[in-house]
Amino acid sequence: MGFLAADPVIIRKALIAVDNVSYLTNFSQAGCGPWDPKKDAQEQYDYVVVGGGSAGCVLATRLAEDPNVKVLILEAGYSDDVPSSKIPSVFPFKFDTDADWGFRTVPQEHANSRVMMQPRGKAIGGTSTLNAMMYHRGPASDYDEWGQLGNPGWSYKECLPYFKKSEGFNDPELSPNHPQGPSTQRLRKPKYETHDPKYHGTEGPWQVTFHHLYGVSEGFIEASIAEGVPFNKDFNGESTLGVNRVQTFIDRHAVRSSLSRAFLKQEGVVPGGGKRGTIRVVYGATISRVLVHTRKGVKVAYGAEFVDHSHVTRRVMAVREVLLCGGTFGSPHILLASGIGPAPQPLIPHIHTLPGVGANLADHLGLSLMFKARHRCATISGDFSATQFSKTLLQYAFRGSGAMSSQVAEAVNFVRLEDIAPEFVAREKANGTWQDRSSGPGSPHLEIIFAPAYSRKHSTILAPDMCNYFHMVALLMNPCSAGTVKVTATQTAARTKTSTRLGEGSNRIQVETIVDPNYFSDPFDIRVMGEAVKFMRKLGKRLHDHPDFGGIEVFPGEATVPTGDDRALETYAREYAETYYHPTSTCRMGPATDSLAVVDARLNVHGIERLRVVDASVMPKLPAAHTCAPTVMIAERCADMIREDWGDSEVAVAKL
Repeated sequence: MGFLAADPVIIRKALIAVDNVSYLTNFSQAGCGPWDPKKDAQEQYDYVVVGGGSAGCVLATRLAEDPNVKVLILEAGYSDDVPSSKIPSVFPFKFDTDADWGFRTVPQEHANSRVMMQPRGKAIGGTSTLNAMMYHRGPASDYDEWGQLGNPGWSYKECLPYFKKSEGFNDPELSPNHPQGPSTQRLRKPKYETHDPKYHGTEGPWQVTFHHLYGVSEGFIEASIAEGVPFNKDFNGESTLGVNRVQTFIDRHAVRSSLSRAFLKQEGVVPGGGKRGTIRVVYGATISRVLVHTRKGVKVAYGAEFVDHSHVTRRVMAVREVLLCGGTFGSPHILLASGIGPAPQPLIPHIHTLPGVGANLADHLGLSLMFKARHRCATISGDFSATQFSKTLLQYAFRGSGAMSSQVAEAVNFVRLEDIAPEFVAREKANGTWQDRSSGPGSPHLEIIFAPAYSRKHSTILAPDMCNYFHMVALLMNPCSAGTVKVTATQTAARTKTSTRLGEGSNRIQVETIVDPNYFSDPFDIRVMGEAVKFMRKLGKRLHDHPDFGGIEVFPGEATVPTGDDRALETYAREYAETYYHPTSTCRMGPATDSLAVVDARLNVHGIERLRVVDASVMPKLPAAHTCAPTVMIAERCADMIREDWGDSEVAVAKL
């Protein structure tokens, strides 16, 4: 077992094997499973939710709080009730497995023509099943900006109740006997477990807690403070600027609180109890297109076409609405494959022109530095080494603590360039090249993430030996570069079988997603990344001087990439920057006067009735946040909008 821990390939294979055993026991659960042609074809559903990711789980659950409602979720993946989705620290080993869509970018022209990984969750719960579990909403001014862009109802004041609605914040001061108190034996760090109660909800199903914190992560917090970064009591409170540990969506048992695990429960999902509607989750359903027809001159969505787990093409109808929750890559793909987009696509019948479908792709690009710590400095790298792994495994299994309970990215700081690099800002302004896409002085330009582990290239490269390591990653929070999601369609031999049932059709067109983030297309971004490296090295020097932690940069190393050589810093960024998993805005929200808006402020697709997009793709602008929490908020907000729009159930159905 110790040897397994030393090799990321072997770890991944071991986790897949364990997960496969788990799949055998939960392939079909109550209300969940592959398409059953005998039963499912006879059902009628009020809402068809296309995609069972983070937003889809929340949206379906909230709509089903109405006992008269039936909801169908079509999910391409399968259950997330497997060990690799439960144990917090092993999430990187889910990348490039069957639980990951495995997207790749086109060669990035401004990043040395690299083809780059874009991990996205392919399971019920979506990317909340394989991300780093960081619960961070972003600054209030980012949401105020959404409203100012022509989207009434989306200011921070209006969004905050929906952030709190989903959240089940576990106050660290609660006793173990309390229903929301800790049930593990983790070591508390009260100095860094601060929060502002008025910004948090405690009754929601999505569990938010503090979990493992290594001593060297505390050292990063103190090093940041020594460099002038203020301590922040609560990143999700009054301000997001400053430094502290991370709030996580890990539950009180040290298990990932994915959105499927939090929301898709068979009991107790209706506040106050009472009856609920029906949710049917179909696994293995690959979406082909949204079905749209024209009625009295109006385009109306009425269902979805998909290929089931047996490669049979099926169609399902929605009595009320089709709700597209495919994510930032999936939702524009499905719209484009349905003939909804900027222009006609070869082999795809064009039914509706919307220039913004697939445009405005934004993401948080990150660049890391690796450091070797002192021998006595505990880190995940050391605890996952061949000599320590068995102890680490037992510690998690029996105490719910230790390295496996860490979500790896344990501490962060959010900073503005004028505070950490005033000379750079002055120089850019003097040259007329300064750009500030932040929403205001309370919105950060950079996030520096601290992780007590060695991890490069999405954890495909781990520690080279059994020593202790840590690393820092700088994220561009308001990038100037923007990209696209497009599709290509090809005629293929008919692999799918066509059901002969009335109302079900066939699809022999293969549609591929083309992801082009266009990283570093704006040269300002790469200059900012150079300043971020300089700042991380200042923090590294602070840790180097600490008697317990130390820290010598081993990759890339200052000899290889000198701090004073801007050209070398630029070269390093182009070769080694990677996504940090926050793509947004490819179906952005905006008024009809916005030529690139895809949905309105109630998330209705412009020009097509009974079709909404509900996921991170609708964000008008990438927030300076970890995007899982904002995505959940969007789903909570939209669920109320849908119920408001339909009003009384019986009256609404009678109008159809």
